[in-house]
Amino acid sequence: MKNTGIYPGKAELKEIARRYGISMCGIVDARQPVPAYERFARLVNNVPVELAYLRRPDDKRRILAKWDPRAITALVCAFPYWNRNRDYNSEMAAAGSESGGACGFLQRTGRQNLQQELLARADVCISRYALSPDYHRTVKNRLREVRGALKEINPAICGSVFCDTSPVMEKDLAEMAGLGFRGRNTLIISPQAGSWFFIGGLTLNFYLEPDRPLTDIKGCGDCHRCEQACPAGALSGGHMDQGRCHSFLTTQKKEPLRFSGPEEKNKFIYSYGCDICQLVCPYNNIG
Repeated sequence: MKNTGIYPGKAELKEIARRYGISMCGIVDARQPVPAYERFARLVNNVPVELAYLRRPDDKRRILAKWDPRAITALVCAFPYWNRNRDYNSEMAAAGSESGGACGFLQRTGRQNLQQELLARADVCISRYALSPDYHRTVKNRLREVRGALKEINPAICGSVFCDTSPVMEKDLAEMAGLGFRGRNTLIISPQAGSWFFIGGLTLNFYLEPDRPLTDIKGCGDCHRCEQACPAGALSGGHMDQGRCHSFLTTQKKEPLRFSGPEEKNKFIYSYGCDICQLVCPYNNIG
């Protein structure tokens, strides 16, 4: 592309994103407060010590432009990490057969806070997202490629990439951008694509008309399958008790888990992460 000194329109921006493999994306106004921030601020009062950083009042979470003062618009993107055509059992077997088993596989892919006792089990299972390369790197690289393409259009374009490690409320921004709705399992669910995706984004220093949140959708309706299936009973009323969530306990808890006996240990179906609330979700069985 030639340096034209102009800014791309909304359709052109999304086409550039698609060129780099981003099939789901939406636009938000980076200067507008995240509507769910007050709810978030109330809920984080009871998070585990490993997540204590979330309790700090932070206007950067509430308004994206406070995090990146240059930001006027943000491109919010979904990055699928699983689909119905992949065979979990064969991929899990391949990961477990590598040197060091599942634990060695996770270490080589940059995962930390591993629960060695659970990973030593013969029936070890790890979350589907962990069978893919570390998403922090892959998502950010993809978004940097989009930013590079935009700078070819106009070198004055700038922005910051975000994915998980920044004080940014990605799930709420994805909802604002119309990528999906907040499910009872607290994840963003696309009526067409389900919830097997990561979220990342790119702030931009020019204005585009924001997309709108989804309307006229039934959402979870009267479905409570995720709450009923959660082995920890961590889901209730659209909220998650993170201190009980098996995904948190097996990926973020820094100290080794202690079990009172085999029965308590066997409640952990997964040794790293947990997919149960997504496996039972009807939206993940569409198509």
